[in-house]
Amino acid sequence: MNILEITTYKVGGVYTHVAELVKRMKNKTIILTGSSKKKGYETEDGLDFYHIPVLIPIQDIYFINSLGSYKKVKKVIDEKKIDLIHIHGPLFTFCKKTIKKSKKPIVFTTHYVLDFKGNKILSFFYKALIKYITKTTAKNVDKIICVNKDYKIKYIEWGIEKNKLAYIPNGIDTNKFSPSKSDIKKKLNCKNLLIFWGRLGYQKNTEILIKSFKKIKTKGTKLVIIGKGPELNKLKKMSNENIIFTGFLSDKELLNYARGADVAVLPSRAESWGLVIGEAMACKIPVISSDVGMAKDLLGENRGIVLKNNSIEEMAEKIDYLLSNKKLRIEMGKKSRKYVIDNYRWEEVVKKTEDLYKQVLKNYDK
Repeated sequence: MNILEITTYKVGGVYTHVAELVKRMKNKTIILTGSSKKKGYETEDGLDFYHIPVLIPIQDIYFINSLGSYKKVKKVIDEKKIDLIHIHGPLFTFCKKTIKKSKKPIVFTTHYVLDFKGNKILSFFYKALIKYITKTTAKNVDKIICVNKDYKIKYIEWGIEKNKLAYIPNGIDTNKFSPSKSDIKKKLNCKNLLIFWGRLGYQKNTEILIKSFKKIKTKGTKLVIIGKGPELNKLKKMSNENIIFTGFLSDKELLNYARGADVAVLPSRAESWGLVIGEAMACKIPVISSDVGMAKDLLGENRGIVLKNNSIEEMAEKIDYLLSNKKLRIEMGKKSRKYVIDNYRWEEVVKKTEDLYKQVLKNYDK
């Protein structure tokens, strides 16, 4: 099988998902991107890419490409003798034409979120748009992969055929994201360490974490915020001497912080799954999360804490509660890592995905 995976280039959890998937697949795969200024073929980190340059990025979640971009997609399909196309969301302007004109079996993964906790008017229009995109796309693709099992129920309510839907969750690299020694607290000269990593934009709601951190009572605590994004400068203006911004980090650097952290916090307004939650759990870090994505499933049975109202006061209270209870943190960490290993190993995710590809191709040839 020759597979074309269409996704962003080194932007967000979707790219991480695709890169980890492709590394482990047996198929010949090329990743096609449209979110950077790069163009043409490239091999990097053992992965094969074809880049279509972006003209205008919109909040790093949708990308406008030049007219005629679909011709470049078609060129790759022909040159690489692609058998199946896997599109990871409606990311680029050429995706619509690819779905309608490519004459290849298409799998579509809905990594996007269905609801935002916040502005009700924005949430209403966003959900209406996502509903429209999903329903219209469903008519022209062979399978829709839901990374959140609740999405299958919602899509069926929207009138999408049940037999077009499949649930395949995100995977976690439990070899990479694993507990180990870290010297980061010594370097930062702190007794307790909170950590957040992710894109610093509206969705991640990092502002509330900073406000909550300023209200905690546990002395000797520092907060490390890892990542970059459009709200970085705004967040820096809100910070104090105990809040550290690292920018983008390599995996090795990120893991040194993660392995030395006492608590990870994910205050997001919305997530489709919650990749950072799973990564932190695999490192045996207790997690405090807003009620988004798969947080309740991942952190249930006392593996972590899911906030009820995501308020500043509630978050500060839960941070203090965990920082003052080392025994509970250790228990949560052990349960968390075991749960991720038992349920979200990449080997299972890859097998389910490749089996789905085979099924789609078999049905397409009939």
